[in-house]
Amino acid sequence: MRSGIPSVTGGPYPRLSVTDRMMLRVERPSTPQHVAVLCVVEAAPLLDAAGDLDLGTIRDRLGRRLVRVPELRRRLRRTPPLCGPPLWVDDPGFSIEHHVHTARVPAPGDETALLEAAERLLRDPLDRSRPLWDLRLLTGLENGRAGLLIRIHHALVDGLAAIALIAAFLDAEAEAEAADPPATVWRPVPAPSNRALFLDNVYGRLSALGSALTHPARTVRALASAAGFAARLLPHISAAPRTSLNAPVGTGRRLRVVRLDLRAAGKVARARGATVNDLLLAIVMGGVRELLLGRGESVAGLDLVIVIPASIRHAGEARELGNAVGSLFCRIPAGEPDVARRLDLVSAVTRDAKATQHLSRRASTLVYGLMGWAAALGLSVEDRQRSINFQVSNLRGPEAPLYLLGAPIEDAIPITGLAGNLTLAVAALSYRGRLNLTVTADHRNCADVDVLTEGIHRSWKELAAAAAPIAAGASGPARRPTG
Repeated sequence: MRSGIPSVTGGPYPRLSVTDRMMLRVERPSTPQHVAVLCVVEAAPLLDAAGDLDLGTIRDRLGRRLVRVPELRRRLRRTPPLCGPPLWVDDPGFSIEHHVHTARVPAPGDETALLEAAERLLRDPLDRSRPLWDLRLLTGLENGRAGLLIRIHHALVDGLAAIALIAAFLDAEAEAEAADPPATVWRPVPAPSNRALFLDNVYGRLSALGSALTHPARTVRALASAAGFAARLLPHISAAPRTSLNAPVGTGRRLRVVRLDLRAAGKVARARGATVNDLLLAIVMGGVRELLLGRGESVAGLDLVIVIPASIRHAGEARELGNAVGSLFCRIPAGEPDVARRLDLVSAVTRDAKATQHLSRRASTLVYGLMGWAAALGLSVEDRQRSINFQVSNLRGPEAPLYLLGAPIEDAIPITGLAGNLTLAVAALSYRGRLNLTVTADHRNCADVDVLTEGIHRSWKELAAAAAPIAAGASGPARRPTG
């Protein structure tokens, strides 16, 4: 196989998996399916003698780095009937100028202006006739800084792969110019013919059928496993309570960032035998609780259903593209006012979810395959789903500093999308000892998003205060934080 992208047929071509195709099918103009990271960098190393961004040099040097990430020169190719799933092929018309651009952040160039500018740039879907990514350098920030907005389509990467891909595009040292890859003439690999794709598809299907007939016991076990997963999934269907959190989303988003010290968060979590992931869920639920109360909704006895994307990659697969992610469904108490008690309840819930929901590639394929077919048939079930109230994700980012062509990356902010009737999502990313939580909220339905972020801040302060005496006298085993 020519790339790390898995082939669904086991053949030589980087086909899109069922989950990858689902990401394409559910995309709409109002809900583009890309993942993004917004970084803040020191601008000086990127400027020319006149003090402007040296865009030509930046494009040239970034173009050289594509030798590290050849997948970014590939575009989506649809296939004719009977030729199997779509695949990634080298784009013969690839030009770095199509993918690296600049934009200006309006005055005063503070974080609010930066987030608003990034949100506007993320509204438009990526052009599917070209490789599905772009990078924008954002000028006009205060204190001599610049923004770096990188977005990649979810059909190409999940969150973990996106972080690995972006990190490979950057540098681990400030003085990296001397180590720039040499300028080379890139020659695209010719795309396979329709005949080759047809034969590959037929061979793959026959091989799968032959394997099923040759190993009937294994086939029966696989079917039983899928049936068992479906049975475990059924209780979650229509399990989410009806609240104002679920409503059709529009085009605009409101972005807010909450920052935590990762070491402090780990210390507080360990003091109560929990993980950093548990802590995030507990304080986010504190913010959601205040949001609902502010809207006049009762939270007494209310358990909200949160979906938590979880990687199902094997060791060493972080750099492989495509989607290898499952979902944990957790019922978290919004009615519990005490944040320390809430953390204890969350910890118990997540332990049970990990023990009983049994994430696997087969289960992920089943769920996302059904979603993709429903979207292809125009059923739009995600607009009316009642399985989850909102999503919280947490990714471990680099601990060592990264550089963009010598410019230190000071901050990294994850930005996730919304879809269907989920008006709220929270994404967390750690970088250099800091944990950034980005709240993405539907512009129309969540004008009160600041109530949520203030509630998250308040819950964190209360939890840290409550854990301090426990941490001071704690003894016994502690659970390693996974954030």
